[in-house]
Amino acid sequence: MSRIAITAFSGWNDAGEAASGVIEHLLEVWPSRPAGAVDAEEYIDFQVNRPEVRTDEDGLRVLDWPDTELRIVQPPRGPEIVTVLGPEPSLHWKRFCDEVLEQMQALDVSSVISLGALLADSPHSRPLPVSSSIEPGSAQPVEGSELYSGPVGVPTILARRTASAGLRTSNVWVQVPHYVSQNPSPKAVLGLLREVQSLVSAPIPIDELLEESEAWERGVDELARTDEDVADYVRRLERAQDAADLPEASGDAIAKEFEQFLRRRRETD
Repeated sequence: MSRIAITAFSGWNDAGEAASGVIEHLLEVWPSRPAGAVDAEEYIDFQVNRPEVRTDEDGLRVLDWPDTELRIVQPPRGPEIVTVLGPEPSLHWKRFCDEVLEQMQALDVSSVISLGALLADSPHSRPLPVSSSIEPGSAQPVEGSELYSGPVGVPTILARRTASAGLRTSNVWVQVPHYVSQNPSPKAVLGLLREVQSLVSAPIPIDELLEESEAWERGVDELARTDEDVADYVRRLERAQDAADLPEASGDAIAKEFEQFLRRRRETD
């Protein structure tokens, strides 16, 4: 049976550590074994992602290099999963993606789930928006006036590469509230995991993550209560998102609310 790959890269594409958090969660709840790696030497700026030293179980001092690791995860049923996790490389993205693709193909991967997380004007108190799309192959035209144009990261480059190679590739992204982006967001991890669940057959245990998500939301509620401007901004975002769920809502609702918030900030400064 062919395998499913799930990819995530820390850094610019990993707001709230949500994408990398999904893979870390899968490695915690299901057994796994090493399956390969992409050596960091050619791709990583070690002044950005430094090696780390630690003491292992035998009392020896070892260095951990920021390699991209591939592991095979064994769910209780369904196809095995190949996880791909590492820092976004600083150099030679095309060569890096080709090397990851080569290792995927050697592991009999037939489909890929590419994970990402971006900062957005989303209220923490509502379900965090998650988008999912199928990456078209290189020969397929793409239609739509609302398609994103702008800078991209390695998840997008790798997804295009795997799709061009004939692997069915899904892009799954979650929006993380920008005003609480400094810390890990279990609620964003949960949002991505629920979408991943629709693409894999084995049920993913999430009880502990649900508790962490609820605790995170309560903590952000408490933080908002200490700053009336932030609390007011969150209320505006909530109204904008609630309005955006209505059929007559315009796509500019949240942007307008954000502009009003910034105007109020300038007036009080």
